[in-house]
This record gives sequence, C-alpha cells and structure tokens, in this order.
Amino acid sequence: MAEVIFILVSPARGENVGAAARAMNTMGFSRLRVVNSEAHRTEQASWVAHGSQSILDQAEAFDTLADALADVDLSLATTARRRGDKRRLHTPAEAARQVQSLAGTIGTVALVFGCEESGLSNEDLALVDLLTTIPLANPYPSLNLGQAIMLYAYEFSQAQLEPESDADPKQFSALRARSQALMDKLGVAEEEPLRRWAADSLGTLSQRDVAMLHLLIGDIEKSITK
Repeated sequence: MAEVIFILVSPARGENVGAAARAMNTMGFSRLRVVNSEAHRTEQASWVAHGSQSILDQAEAFDTLADALADVDLSLATTARRRGDKRRLHTPAEAARQVQSLAGTIGTVALVFGCEESGLSNEDLALVDLLTTIPLANPYPSLNLGQAIMLYAYEFSQAQLEPESDADPKQFSALRARSQALMDKLGVAEEEPLRRWAADSLGTLSQRDVAMLHLLIGDIEKSITK
C-alpha cells in the first residue's frame, strides 16, 4: 500500500503542528516530517495534539524540503495561489484520485504544506510533482494548517491506495529519473519549458501510462545509442 507522509515546511506555531498531528491521527495517518522548524517539540504542540503525541514524538526533522523528499516517490504541494505559475492545480479530491491511479507505481506519497504566513516558496513548489489547492468560496479568512490537513487527510483516507500484487512501487520514480536522463542526452536545457512540462505531465499519468512510457523511453534510448 502506498504510504502517505505529511510534510510541514517551516511551521511557525506549535499549536498548528499539534492540530495537524491530531487531524492526521483522526484519519489514520502517522508519518510526519518537519522542515526547518522545532515547532513540533513545543509544549503548545503537545497540548493541542491531545492523544496524538506519538506522531509528534516520531516526527522526522529535516533542514530542507529537498532532503525531506529525497526518498519519496510522488510529491504533492498545497498552494493558495498561482504566484504566476502556469502549472495545473488539483483539488484535494482530484489529487487523491490521481494518487489512486498511480498506486501500483509508487511506494510513498508526500503531501507538502507551507508556513502559515507565507506558504511555500516558488523554489519549494518546483521540487514537487503536482500542485494542489483548496477552492474556497471566500478566501478570507483562509483555512488554518490543521483544517487544511484534516481536509487532505480525509480525501486520502478514502482513496484506494492498495497496488496490485505484482506491481513495482518504484516504477514512477524510475520513470522520472529516466525521462530526465533522456532529456540530458537530447540536450534539453534545464530552463527550457519542455522540462517543466514533462515533470508536470508525469504526475498526471495512470499506472498503465507509466508502464507504456517505460517501453517508449527504452526504444528511444536504444535508437539514439545505435
């Protein structure tokens, strides 16, 4: 079964991290990673977590988001606004369905949430495979961190993330690496739009698409090495 990891980047208030742990626990999730913050170790976090202290105690700490994502197969970031980014935004329900469609090709999924005041930076958003947002009728006041995590935790708790028995949980991450290596061989520069388009498109594939693209890239690799 694909494992869901919740990642909080630079959370400022322990109360919000405690609320996040409580929301995760309510929906059956337990893996929490915290980037560039000690908020999960505060008394305030423990007070609000109430019954979910074990999630805070076992939370993994990282210096950067890149480090926290290093062993993750598929990552999704939450963002409140586009900030000039033309990438497609998925609702929480759409994101859960997309992860479900890739369940046989991934072993770990990360849901990334930014700082309460400023959210995720453009540099952080560029590290993830898919962007998601919560469509609000009135964006002010916006949802707090605990509420947002509860919404995503609910949607992902409803998704069927059990792969087929013969599935390879590393197929997606292997496809990402192969596609990047292929573009390197073809001389596609890092700043070219094709790179960003390819990265965004990979996250919207189905399990069957991933398998077919492995075959296609294999044929291309054979052709260009002849």
